[in-house]
Amino acid sequence: MIALVYFGVARTHPVLGAFLFVLLVSAILATAPNRWGLGIALHYLSRVYWSSPDDPLPAPAGVDESRSGF
Repeated sequence: MIALVYFGVARTHPVLGAFLFVLLVSAILATAPNRWGLGIALHYLSRVYWSSPDDPLPAPAGVDESRSGF
């Protein structure tokens, strides 16, 4: 898509450019829930594996905080 825009397909063929724009927008809208979920999952994993002491995570379910030393 980027290569087609770079080489000016929309300027030389306006109908093809409009079709590609509609195709691009529909692809973005169709994949929005998956991209949103992936972003949430990556954010969670980054907090779990590369946590900062200034960003406390809640204790896992079933863990007694008074006994775990947190």
